[in-house]
Amino acid sequence: MNMIKPFLLSLTLTPAMLLAASVSVADEHADKTDYAGTKVTFLTEQPSGTLHASDLMGADVRSMASDDEKIGSIDNFLLDENGQIIALVVSMGGLMGMGEKVVAIDWDGVVLSQEDDDYVVRINADQDTLEEADDYEHDAN
Repeated sequence: MNMIKPFLLSLTLTPAMLLAASVSVADEHADKTDYAGTKVTFLTEQPSGTLHASDLMGADVRSMASDDEKIGSIDNFLLDENGQIIALVVSMGGLMGMGEKVVAIDWDGVVLSQEDDDYVVRINADQDTLEEADDYEHDAN
């Protein structure tokens, strides 16, 4: 009878311990996003009305306020979590990355057009306005 007690105790405790372990594992996965319903779609060609970011990288930024003068070039884009452009990061002046000023221009203030095969970016500000603007500090979140 002495041997039966530990055996019966282990039979009783083992399912309880397994249940506790499975609840713990389930809790760990409860906060994770389920991507099972996400569908991947592949494109075979560029849709009309779209452009590649590389088409604009390095493009001149021109001033509508001062006779289409070149006032900088596109250095980067600031995107939100949905992939929408929030701002253009524009560099101006300097030589080989030294002494340049970097500003971020809200996308709503940008006029994008296509002339011949090139995209042209214009803003309603001049060189002096950009020089007076606060520097854009890249935050490496």
